[in-house]
Amino acid sequence: MNLRLADMAIKAYQGILDENDSARVAFFRTLWGIQQEFSQDVDADYQVPSDHDLKAAVKLSTPVFATKGVSVDGSLFAQVIKALCAATIEQQVALPQVNDDLARIDWDNVVSNSDLELAGVNPSAYLVQVSEQLLEGGVSQVSVGMALSFVSMALRTMIEGAAEQVWNGIKAADLVETCHPQACPVCGSAPSLSHVGGETSSSGRGRKLVCTQCGTAWEYERVRCARCGTRDQSSLHFFNLEGDDSHRIATCDECGQYIRTLFSESKLLPTSYEVEDVVMARLDAVAMDPRFQGGAE
Repeated sequence: MNLRLADMAIKAYQGILDENDSARVAFFRTLWGIQQEFSQDVDADYQVPSDHDLKAAVKLSTPVFATKGVSVDGSLFAQVIKALCAATIEQQVALPQVNDDLARIDWDNVVSNSDLELAGVNPSAYLVQVSEQLLEGGVSQVSVGMALSFVSMALRTMIEGAAEQVWNGIKAADLVETCHPQACPVCGSAPSLSHVGGETSSSGRGRKLVCTQCGTAWEYERVRCARCGTRDQSSLHFFNLEGDDSHRIATCDECGQYIRTLFSESKLLPTSYEVEDVVMARLDAVAMDPRFQGGAE
Protein backbone atom coordinates (compact mmCIF):
# COMPACT_ATOMS: atom_id res chain seq x y z
CA MET A 1 0.00 0.00 0.00
CA ASN A 2 1.35 3.39 -0.98
CA LEU A 3 0.49 5.67 1.95
CA ARG A 4 2.32 8.60 0.40
CA LEU A 5 0.07 8.36 -2.66
CA ALA A 6 -2.99 8.00 -0.41
CA ASP A 7 -2.04 11.15 1.46
CA MET A 8 -1.60 13.03 -1.82
CA ALA A 9 -5.03 11.87 -2.97
CA ILE A 10 -6.61 12.86 0.35
CA LYS A 11 -5.06 16.32 0.04
CA ALA A 12 -6.42 16.65 -3.50
CA TYR A 13 -9.91 15.91 -2.17
CA GLN A 14 -9.78 18.66 0.47
CA GLY A 15 -12.68 21.04 -0.06
CA ILE A 16 -14.42 18.57 -2.39
CA LEU A 17 -15.67 15.84 -0.05
CA ASP A 18 -18.50 16.54 2.35
CA GLU A 19 -18.03 16.29 6.10
CA ASN A 20 -19.14 12.65 6.34
CA ASP A 21 -16.90 11.43 3.53
CA SER A 22 -13.95 13.41 4.90
CA ALA A 23 -14.47 11.78 8.31
CA ARG A 24 -14.64 8.30 6.75
CA VAL A 25 -11.44 8.87 4.78
CA ALA A 26 -9.70 10.13 7.93
CA PHE A 27 -10.83 7.02 9.84
CA PHE A 28 -9.57 4.66 7.15
CA ARG A 29 -6.29 6.58 6.97
CA THR A 30 -5.79 5.51 10.59
CA LEU A 31 -6.43 1.88 9.65
CA TRP A 32 -4.10 2.08 6.64
CA GLY A 33 -1.39 3.35 8.94
CA ILE A 34 -1.86 0.27 11.11
CA GLN A 35 -1.63 -1.99 8.07
CA GLN A 36 1.53 -0.24 6.94
CA GLU A 37 3.11 -0.58 10.38
CA PHE A 38 2.49 -4.33 10.60
CA SER A 39 3.47 -4.96 6.98
CA GLN A 40 7.11 -4.43 7.98
CA ASP A 41 6.90 -7.60 10.08
CA VAL A 42 5.50 -9.83 7.33
CA ASP A 43 7.91 -12.46 6.05
CA ALA A 44 8.74 -11.49 2.46
CA ASP A 45 10.00 -14.99 1.62
CA TYR A 46 7.62 -15.88 -1.22
CA GLN A 47 8.88 -17.75 -4.27
CA VAL A 48 7.09 -16.53 -7.39
CA PRO A 49 6.15 -19.40 -9.73
CA SER A 50 8.24 -19.85 -12.87
CA ASP A 51 7.43 -18.01 -16.09
CA HIS A 52 6.06 -21.27 -17.45
CA ASP A 53 3.64 -21.62 -14.52
CA LEU A 54 2.67 -17.96 -14.70
CA LYS A 55 1.89 -18.30 -18.40
CA ALA A 56 -0.22 -21.38 -17.71
CA ALA A 57 -2.13 -19.57 -14.95
CA VAL A 58 -2.77 -16.52 -17.12
CA LYS A 59 -3.86 -18.65 -20.08
CA LEU A 60 -6.38 -20.57 -17.94
CA SER A 61 -7.41 -17.48 -15.89
CA THR A 62 -6.32 -19.34 -12.77
CA PRO A 63 -5.29 -17.13 -9.83
CA VAL A 64 -1.57 -17.50 -9.21
CA PHE A 65 -2.11 -18.01 -5.47
CA ALA A 66 -4.17 -21.10 -6.34
CA THR A 67 -0.98 -22.47 -7.89
CA LYS A 68 1.31 -21.33 -5.10
CA GLY A 69 -0.25 -19.86 -1.98
CA VAL A 70 1.14 -17.48 0.61
CA SER A 71 2.16 -18.71 4.06
CA VAL A 72 0.16 -16.67 6.59
CA ASP A 73 1.64 -16.16 10.05
CA GLY A 74 -1.38 -16.73 12.29
CA SER A 75 0.04 -14.90 15.30
CA LEU A 76 0.87 -11.75 13.33
CA PHE A 77 -2.40 -11.98 11.42
CA ALA A 78 -4.39 -12.00 14.68
CA GLN A 79 -2.37 -9.04 15.98
CA VAL A 80 -3.28 -6.96 12.94
CA ILE A 81 -6.98 -7.78 13.28
CA LYS A 82 -6.95 -6.87 16.97
CA ALA A 83 -5.18 -3.57 16.27
CA LEU A 84 -7.73 -2.63 13.59
CA CYS A 85 -10.63 -3.52 15.89
CA ALA A 86 -9.10 -1.61 18.79
CA ALA A 87 -8.71 1.54 16.68
CA THR A 88 -12.33 1.28 15.58
CA ILE A 89 -13.59 0.84 19.14
CA GLU A 90 -11.45 3.73 20.33
CA GLN A 91 -12.80 6.10 17.67
CA GLN A 92 -16.39 4.93 18.27
CA VAL A 93 -17.31 4.90 14.61
CA ALA A 94 -19.59 1.85 14.95
CA LEU A 95 -22.79 1.25 16.84
CA PRO A 96 -22.27 0.51 20.56
CA GLN A 97 -23.48 -3.08 20.15
CA VAL A 98 -21.02 -3.63 17.29
CA ASN A 99 -18.20 -2.20 19.39
CA ASP A 100 -19.15 -4.56 22.21
CA ASP A 101 -19.18 -7.53 19.85
CA LEU A 102 -15.80 -6.60 18.39
CA ALA A 103 -14.32 -6.29 21.87
CA ARG A 104 -15.61 -9.74 22.86
CA ILE A 105 -14.27 -11.66 19.87
CA ASP A 106 -11.25 -13.81 20.77
CA TRP A 107 -9.27 -13.26 17.58
CA ASP A 108 -6.41 -15.52 18.60
CA ASN A 109 -8.91 -18.36 18.92
CA VAL A 110 -10.72 -17.46 15.68
CA VAL A 111 -7.50 -17.37 13.68
CA SER A 112 -6.02 -20.52 15.24
CA ASN A 113 -9.21 -22.44 14.42
CA SER A 114 -9.43 -21.19 10.85
CA ASP A 115 -7.80 -22.62 7.73
CA LEU A 116 -4.76 -20.39 7.30
CA GLU A 117 -3.62 -22.37 4.28
CA LEU A 118 -6.91 -21.42 2.61
CA ALA A 119 -6.29 -17.77 3.53
CA GLY A 120 -3.12 -17.75 1.44
CA VAL A 121 -4.65 -19.65 -1.47
CA ASN A 122 -8.19 -18.32 -1.75
CA PRO A 123 -8.85 -15.21 0.39
CA SER A 124 -12.51 -14.97 -0.63
CA ALA A 125 -13.25 -18.53 0.46
CA TYR A 126 -11.38 -17.90 3.71
CA LEU A 127 -13.52 -14.86 4.51
CA VAL A 128 -16.65 -16.96 4.00
CA GLN A 129 -15.27 -19.56 6.39
CA VAL A 130 -14.50 -16.96 9.07
CA SER A 131 -17.95 -15.41 8.60
CA GLU A 132 -19.59 -18.76 9.30
CA GLN A 133 -17.30 -19.29 12.28
CA LEU A 134 -18.27 -15.93 13.81
CA LEU A 135 -21.99 -16.47 13.21
CA GLU A 136 -21.81 -19.89 14.85
CA GLY A 137 -20.09 -18.22 17.78
CA GLY A 138 -23.09 -15.96 18.35
CA VAL A 139 -21.81 -12.75 16.75
CA SER A 140 -24.62 -10.74 15.14
CA GLN A 141 -24.86 -10.42 11.36
CA VAL A 142 -24.19 -6.67 11.49
CA SER A 143 -21.12 -7.11 13.66
CA VAL A 144 -19.85 -9.95 11.47
CA GLY A 145 -19.96 -7.63 8.48
CA MET A 146 -17.68 -5.11 10.14
CA ALA A 147 -15.46 -7.78 11.67
CA LEU A 148 -14.93 -9.33 8.24
CA SER A 149 -13.80 -5.98 6.85
CA PHE A 150 -10.99 -6.00 9.42
CA VAL A 151 -10.13 -9.62 8.69
CA SER A 152 -9.93 -8.68 5.01
CA MET A 153 -7.71 -5.67 5.70
CA ALA A 154 -5.44 -7.73 7.94
CA LEU A 155 -5.23 -10.45 5.32
CA ARG A 156 -4.19 -7.88 2.75
CA THR A 157 -1.35 -6.92 5.06
CA MET A 158 -0.22 -10.55 5.03
CA ILE A 159 -0.46 -11.17 1.26
CA GLU A 160 0.13 -7.82 -0.41
CA GLY A 161 3.90 -8.19 -0.63
CA ALA A 162 3.61 -11.57 -2.32
CA ALA A 163 0.91 -10.21 -4.63
CA GLU A 164 3.22 -7.41 -5.73
CA GLN A 165 5.98 -9.93 -6.44
CA VAL A 166 3.59 -12.02 -8.53
CA TRP A 167 2.41 -9.04 -10.55
CA ASN A 168 6.01 -7.99 -11.17
CA GLY A 169 6.63 -11.54 -12.38
CA ILE A 170 3.66 -11.31 -14.75
CA LYS A 171 5.01 -8.03 -16.13
CA ALA A 172 8.53 -9.43 -16.47
CA ALA A 173 7.13 -12.40 -18.42
CA ASP A 174 5.34 -9.98 -20.82
CA LEU A 175 1.93 -11.34 -19.86
CA VAL A 176 0.15 -8.07 -19.02
CA GLU A 177 -1.45 -7.66 -22.44
CA THR A 178 -2.98 -11.15 -22.29
CA CYS A 179 -3.97 -11.03 -18.60
CA HIS A 180 -7.58 -9.79 -18.58
CA PRO A 181 -9.63 -12.07 -16.28
CA GLN A 182 -12.79 -11.00 -14.44
CA ALA A 183 -11.39 -12.09 -11.05
CA CYS A 184 -8.05 -10.98 -9.67
CA PRO A 185 -5.29 -12.84 -11.56
CA VAL A 186 -3.23 -13.02 -8.36
CA CYS A 187 -5.58 -13.92 -5.48
CA GLY A 188 -8.85 -14.70 -7.28
CA SER A 189 -10.99 -12.11 -5.45
CA ALA A 190 -13.67 -10.17 -7.28
CA PRO A 191 -12.66 -6.61 -8.25
CA SER A 192 -13.94 -3.87 -5.94
CA LEU A 193 -13.80 -1.07 -8.48
CA SER A 194 -12.65 -0.19 -11.97
CA HIS A 195 -10.68 2.71 -13.39
CA VAL A 196 -11.12 4.25 -16.82
CA GLY A 197 -8.16 6.46 -17.69
CA GLY A 198 -4.61 6.46 -16.42
CA GLU A 199 -1.84 4.27 -17.78
CA THR A 200 -2.56 1.05 -19.68
CA SER A 201 -0.25 -0.94 -21.95
CA SER A 202 -2.84 -1.87 -24.58
CA SER A 203 -4.37 0.88 -26.67
CA GLY A 204 -8.12 0.72 -27.11
CA ARG A 205 -8.86 -0.68 -23.65
CA GLY A 206 -8.03 2.12 -21.26
CA ARG A 207 -9.55 0.42 -18.23
CA LYS A 208 -8.33 -1.42 -15.16
CA LEU A 209 -10.03 -3.59 -12.57
CA VAL A 210 -8.83 -3.23 -8.99
CA CYS A 211 -8.61 -5.90 -6.29
CA THR A 212 -8.58 -4.22 -2.89
CA GLN A 213 -7.98 -7.61 -1.24
CA CYS A 214 -4.40 -7.95 -2.43
CA GLY A 215 -3.80 -4.59 -4.12
CA THR A 216 -3.48 -5.84 -7.70
CA ALA A 217 -4.80 -3.78 -10.64
CA TRP A 218 -5.00 -5.33 -14.09
CA GLU A 219 -6.21 -4.29 -17.51
CA TYR A 220 -9.65 -5.18 -18.78
CA GLU A 221 -11.70 -4.36 -21.87
CA ARG A 222 -13.54 -1.09 -21.55
CA VAL A 223 -16.73 -2.34 -23.23
CA ARG A 224 -17.29 -5.50 -21.21
CA CYS A 225 -19.11 -6.31 -17.99
CA ALA A 226 -16.66 -6.78 -15.14
CA ARG A 227 -19.01 -9.29 -13.49
CA CYS A 228 -20.37 -11.61 -16.20
CA GLY A 229 -18.08 -10.74 -19.10
CA THR A 230 -20.72 -9.82 -21.67
CA ARG A 231 -19.59 -7.57 -24.51
CA ASP A 232 -23.13 -6.62 -25.53
CA GLN A 233 -22.83 -2.84 -25.49
CA SER A 234 -26.61 -2.36 -25.37
CA SER A 235 -26.66 -4.10 -21.96
CA LEU A 236 -23.98 -1.92 -20.40
CA HIS A 237 -24.75 1.47 -18.83
CA PHE A 238 -23.21 4.11 -16.61
CA PHE A 239 -24.88 6.23 -13.92
CA ASN A 240 -23.47 8.91 -11.67
CA LEU A 241 -24.57 11.26 -8.95
CA GLU A 242 -25.44 14.73 -10.15
CA GLY A 243 -22.39 16.97 -10.19
CA ASP A 244 -19.90 14.10 -10.03
CA ASP A 245 -18.87 12.74 -13.42
CA SER A 246 -15.71 11.11 -12.08
CA HIS A 247 -17.45 8.42 -10.02
CA ARG A 248 -19.97 6.25 -11.81
CA ILE A 249 -21.81 2.98 -11.50
CA ALA A 250 -21.29 0.58 -14.41
CA THR A 251 -24.36 -1.67 -14.63
CA CYS A 252 -25.17 -4.73 -16.73
CA ASP A 253 -28.68 -5.73 -17.82
CA GLU A 254 -27.64 -9.35 -18.46
CA CYS A 255 -26.39 -10.20 -14.97
CA GLY A 256 -27.99 -7.36 -13.00
CA GLN A 257 -24.72 -6.56 -11.25
CA TYR A 258 -22.55 -3.45 -11.16
CA ILE A 259 -19.11 -2.14 -10.41
CA ARG A 260 -18.11 1.28 -9.10
CA THR A 261 -15.96 3.06 -11.66
CA LEU A 262 -13.51 5.94 -11.48
CA PHE A 263 -13.11 8.12 -14.58
CA SER A 264 -9.94 10.20 -14.50
CA GLU A 265 -9.22 12.57 -17.36
CA SER A 266 -5.84 13.75 -16.11
CA LYS A 267 -2.93 11.36 -15.65
CA LEU A 268 -1.30 13.95 -13.38
CA LEU A 269 -3.88 13.70 -10.59
CA PRO A 270 -2.83 11.39 -7.71
CA THR A 271 -4.96 8.25 -7.76
CA SER A 272 -5.10 6.03 -4.69
CA TYR A 273 -7.43 3.06 -5.07
CA GLU A 274 -7.71 2.79 -1.30
CA VAL A 275 -9.00 6.37 -1.10
CA GLU A 276 -11.29 5.86 -4.10
CA ASP A 277 -12.73 2.71 -2.56
CA VAL A 278 -13.81 4.76 0.47
CA VAL A 279 -15.03 7.75 -1.54
CA MET A 280 -17.14 5.56 -3.84
CA ALA A 281 -18.80 3.63 -1.01
CA ARG A 282 -21.85 5.91 -1.32
CA LEU A 283 -22.40 4.55 -4.83
CA ASP A 284 -23.35 1.15 -3.42
CA ALA A 285 -26.55 2.67 -1.98
CA VAL A 286 -27.25 4.39 -5.29
CA ALA A 287 -26.82 1.12 -7.18
CA MET A 288 -29.62 -0.47 -5.15
CA ASP A 289 -32.10 2.22 -6.25
CA PRO A 290 -34.51 0.75 -8.87
CA ARG A 291 -34.30 4.01 -10.83
CA PHE A 292 -30.70 3.18 -11.72
CA GLN A 293 -31.54 -0.20 -13.22
CA GLY A 294 -31.79 -0.63 -16.97
CA GLY A 295 -31.07 2.94 -18.03
CA ALA A 296 -28.77 4.21 -20.72
CA GLU A 297 -25.32 5.72 -20.57
